[in-house]
Amino acid sequence: MRIGIDAREAFRSEPRGIGLYVRNLLREYANCADREFVLYHQLPKPDDLEFAANMRACLTDIPGGRLHSWERLQMPWRIRRDKLDVYHGTYNTLPPPWRLWPGPPMVVTLHDVIVTWWPQEHEDLFVSYARKVTPRVVRDATVILTVSNWSRNDICERFDCDPAKVRICYNGLHPMVLAGAPEGAAAAARAHHADDRPYLFSVGAPLERKNTGRLIEAFGRLRARRPDLPHLLLISGLKQHTGRFGELAAKAGVTDHVRFLPYLDRAELIALYAGAALTIYPSRIEGWGLPVSESLAIGTPVLTSNTSAMPEAGGEFAHYFDPTSTESLATAIDEALDDYVPAFAARRDDAMRFARSLTWGRAAETTLAAYHEVATTSR
Repeated sequence: MRIGIDAREAFRSEPRGIGLYVRNLLREYANCADREFVLYHQLPKPDDLEFAANMRACLTDIPGGRLHSWERLQMPWRIRRDKLDVYHGTYNTLPPPWRLWPGPPMVVTLHDVIVTWWPQEHEDLFVSYARKVTPRVVRDATVILTVSNWSRNDICERFDCDPAKVRICYNGLHPMVLAGAPEGAAAAARAHHADDRPYLFSVGAPLERKNTGRLIEAFGRLRARRPDLPHLLLISGLKQHTGRFGELAAKAGVTDHVRFLPYLDRAELIALYAGAALTIYPSRIEGWGLPVSESLAIGTPVLTSNTSAMPEAGGEFAHYFDPTSTESLATAIDEALDDYVPAFAARRDDAMRFARSLTWGRAAETTLAAYHEVATTSR
């Protein structure tokens, strides 16, 4: 079986979300000797990306990125020319079909369809594109993979999609996360990033729905109530946005108590989870909520939103709050430090087992089954 994969995001030098999703699947696919994988990409191969002998990187590009020409014009021809048995669109989109030359059956991973309805202050080109093509993508895909029950329901309700067409394929956790933090990593993180002080940790992002600004404001309210609170707030992924968020920290009166960290490699991220008194993931809406699962797998308690898929990611082991309310978040942090965090110790092993049931091996099995299903039924 020859399987084409949209691997664009995996070829980024600092992959996030979808890029990590593709990389993790590729690692699991290395053992599939009876399958050939064609990896379509636009960027040069980064030094840290490795793939197996059953994989062939296919650098393909076309001018006109603003018009999404890669997917609209280049890929319909490539996936037919390369005689694929299945094409997997990993980036929430698919090339349009040609009526007279249908091409291979297609699987799409719709991680979520949030961009099709969530209000954006400054819409980027991909958001505009996704809003136009998602109805077609839902229609054209033979099988849709998504990452949570919440996302599955959202897809079916918004696009009148047959639920039987949608498979839930939970994201896995990287083997380094499943292995846990090395001995001494937590203490090293506290020493390096927090001057040996206790800290709260959050994986941040500049997008409005990630709610990082509200977290800073809530932390300011908490410190106003508890001026002797020893904890710092460390937020990763915002080193290039310290101007905007630094102003929020100053307005909240916590400039000296909030530290903005850059993009973190996996080892450093694991260490920061391990060293934290509490992980906070304040996003207003997510198709899954990977930091919730990662933190629990490391054994660190999590405070997260009570909306969308976060309760699926955290189960009974996370502590929840209303992400639309700064006061709810401030109160939840306060309560978590006094009650939830101390009580978590007795449930830590159960929480870790819950989170560590999510493996990329399991995700790869579900995805490979989808490839087999669409390839055999289309013959």
